[in-house]
Amino acid sequence: MPENSDLPDDFADDPDEPDAAMAALIESDPPPAPAAAEPNRRGWLSRLFPNSALWRFLSYVRPHAWLVAGGAFMGVLKFTLPLMFPLAFKYVIDVLLVPEGKLDHMNKLFDSGCTALAAALHLGAGPIPKLEALTAAMFLIFILQSVATYFRNYWASMAGHRLIFDLRYALFIHMQRLSHSFFDRNASGGIVSRFISDIASAQNFVGSGMINTWMDAASLGAVLYLMFKLDVRLAWISLIIVPFYIAVIRLLAPRIKEASHDLQETVEAFSGELHERVAGVATVKSFAREREEASRFFTRTTELYDLTIRNVRLASTHQMCGEFIGRTAPLIVIWAGAIFILHHRMTVGTMVAFFGFLSSLYLPLQRYSELSIIVATSLAAIERIFRFFDETPEVKDMPGAKQLTVSRGEVLIDRLSFAYQPYEGGAARIVLHDVNLRVVPGTTVALVGRSGAGKTTLASLIPRFYEPSAGTIKIDGVDISTVTQKSLRDSIGIVPQDAVLFSASIRENVLYGRPGTRDAEVWLALERANIRDFVESLPEKLDTVIGEGGVRPSTGQRQRLALARVFLKNPPILILDEATSGLDSEVENLIHDAVRRLMKGRTSFLIAHRLASAVDADVIVVLDGGRLVESGTHAELIERRGVYAQLFNEQARKLRVETHTQRRAGALLMAERE
Repeated sequence: MPENSDLPDDFADDPDEPDAAMAALIESDPPPAPAAAEPNRRGWLSRLFPNSALWRFLSYVRPHAWLVAGGAFMGVLKFTLPLMFPLAFKYVIDVLLVPEGKLDHMNKLFDSGCTALAAALHLGAGPIPKLEALTAAMFLIFILQSVATYFRNYWASMAGHRLIFDLRYALFIHMQRLSHSFFDRNASGGIVSRFISDIASAQNFVGSGMINTWMDAASLGAVLYLMFKLDVRLAWISLIIVPFYIAVIRLLAPRIKEASHDLQETVEAFSGELHERVAGVATVKSFAREREEASRFFTRTTELYDLTIRNVRLASTHQMCGEFIGRTAPLIVIWAGAIFILHHRMTVGTMVAFFGFLSSLYLPLQRYSELSIIVATSLAAIERIFRFFDETPEVKDMPGAKQLTVSRGEVLIDRLSFAYQPYEGGAARIVLHDVNLRVVPGTTVALVGRSGAGKTTLASLIPRFYEPSAGTIKIDGVDISTVTQKSLRDSIGIVPQDAVLFSASIRENVLYGRPGTRDAEVWLALERANIRDFVESLPEKLDTVIGEGGVRPSTGQRQRLALARVFLKNPPILILDEATSGLDSEVENLIHDAVRRLMKGRTSFLIAHRLASAVDADVIVVLDGGRLVESGTHAELIERRGVYAQLFNEQARKLRVETHTQRRAGALLMAERE
């Protein structure tokens, strides 16, 4: 990733040219993802915080520490400024409302302040001017508290959302670096849940777990200082409940964290299954499996419901205990205070002030208790997020990897082997074994073989989607493991069997092959792919949005748009997965014509599922059981009467049966018996 993420100059200077600006933005590299803290730079903190998910999460908070600190400071003001009101109330009761006031230390401070303020405002002397001065001062304090409340909420929310932005972006960058094997073993819906629900849960740790912690700690310290100043005995009585709060937290917090973790894991699995069912709704309907899918959905939803209710039950128990402790504790304080007043050991004003402080004492304690729920849920989400970060790509650029420049397009495959590692463990499954192949520049190579022979795997190893178990692949004499993945894949055009088009305009989909290209070249690519007439017939032409909420092209149209994307990219090497089954002959001919035009003059690999498409290839490579068993032209392989001839005769026999069998009742059954 580049270190400088500034936007191109033309993007900043030409706001009236959106196409050019967007092209420049697409061509520029994305900004680097925020880096996590390096373990070897943590010093003494490594003893306090092990290399845990929490510490790594805090490294993403560090760039926004000033917002966290500002939000915490404003939160301290929000909760400490109102502490003046109970003291002011005490001063009114003990001094202003009685003929002979009792001026203890606190009352003396308020009396001197009110006297000075009344004199400054020319209100005069006496109880009423002092009361007016006190009211004006409290009014100003509450204005300051309101301002502090605004900035506390604003800065805390900004810190949380900036954290979400950084973490989500870093997670996306990391996801793009992961190898194909990761996506083979993880459902797309489960991956998406990490970006949505897990990161949203982790955000709560910033607002509740960090800002509220410092805010409540400061307000607790302030209120305890004032309570001990007023009456030491009653202050200690007020703290009797603290051990009960601690006991509730220690008892329930681990169980809540475990329940939250189980719930998030289930949500991930549920999201993955739901995504698959929505994507495959046509298959469900074609097999009339709606009832079975509804039953399956009911079972999964019930499991999700049960775990949710388990979470709710624990949270409700936690809240019940906290509410009971918080509501009954003031009764003890009032009872003790009343006893002190009856024995003339405390003034009524002090008792009133103490009662006013109780909410400021018990509310932070109760929030600390509730904080354990939020922190437990957030920590479970944070651990899941950083388990995702701990996934390492199997395919990496080696240190000092160079750029690949393809001049001729010769491909040399030398003693290539590949084995899949089963997800459930066990011995690796060999897919390719000791494959040797030299492809002359500009040659069209058809990869044929039975299903599972290794055709797609061999083609996937050329752009390094997977790392071979043994052997090498060289392009123009350069080992592809020594070059950057980007330069390698920039030199290869791939047309998959299932053409993937994004929910965007036709222009954006075609420009994916080469961002920043002029419209004239886009139209030329569409013409070469035999799809220009279709695009010109649309009202919005290149600006037509395809996908959800837009035009839905047919399978053949999607395939030709994918071909246009590769035409625009103009790579020296091609990999095409045949995808013309199920199309009418006219559309199939249009696609074959476009494919032949695309392969002309390029080194091309055609994954041929139907041997008819391999007949015209320069070289046909036959794979069987992961081994290269034959290679040559169609005529040569037919003459050898080997595996290829057997496959060709099987498909030709099937075609003859389908062509010549009379379509009458039972004809298909008769053909099968023959």
